[in-house]
Amino acid sequence: MVQDHHDNSTPSLQLNATRLRFIPLQILGSYNIPHAVWNDDASICHEVPSLVWNVMEILVPKAKLQKAAERLVGCLSAYTRRPFPPEGNSEGPIHQYSEDCILLASCQNLSVTADYIILVPDELFYFDTTDPLSLQGIPDFLKSSVGFDKARVPSFSALINALLRFLDESKCRIPTGFNTEILTQLRNDIQLRVVMLVAWRRKEQWVERYNSPEEYPATLKEVRNCLLVENLLTFDSIYTHPRLVSNPTHAPNVSDSLGKLSI
Repeated sequence: MVQDHHDNSTPSLQLNATRLRFIPLQILGSYNIPHAVWNDDASICHEVPSLVWNVMEILVPKAKLQKAAERLVGCLSAYTRRPFPPEGNSEGPIHQYSEDCILLASCQNLSVTADYIILVPDELFYFDTTDPLSLQGIPDFLKSSVGFDKARVPSFSALINALLRFLDESKCRIPTGFNTEILTQLRNDIQLRVVMLVAWRRKEQWVERYNSPEEYPATLKEVRNCLLVENLLTFDSIYTHPRLVSNPTHAPNVSDSLGKLSI
């Protein structure tokens, strides 16, 4: 189920209301600005039950950030540009990413749409929004009668690969542009996102650990087969017993309780 956590009084969103969130993507696509929705909205597009906060994150090439902001503010009069990161992070659940990000805030409590839009350089998450093979359209269950033919979301394989690469790159160093204070929590959140994306893709219970990739069930092997070679070790560190991983440092720091996740 998709829920809107704009405030405690807001009921769960119906699909028609949820679709309104993707209007900013359609605008960017209409102006041929490469983009991909990120975070919880991306998970929703892959049928993962997610909480819809009042923040939408959109990946855009760094060179297109200013143009993207101008187009969105020009088409959506309710939005204005704000300093990023907001002082004291009083704006809600806004991730403290690079200062290169651009924050757009609505002057209205629109409730069913995102009050805050963060335009994030795609390179921060090792995602290439200019690669058509990494993108797909809005899924059918979220399409309105008008349609969102220009809106783009990450494909499942591209999304998983980008998240796994971030886990790998950030295990020993702080990725360029990130706030050091949030990195540990962000890594935990990203591994949980990987686990949930895989679990709902498989449509079956997620077993805590296996002895080796050869023991993976067919559905997990199918997911593994769509990964880039450089991401296999990080993926296996999540699904195999730690002592069997050739390089334990690749195992992200996440509670073992994740192993009890099921769908």
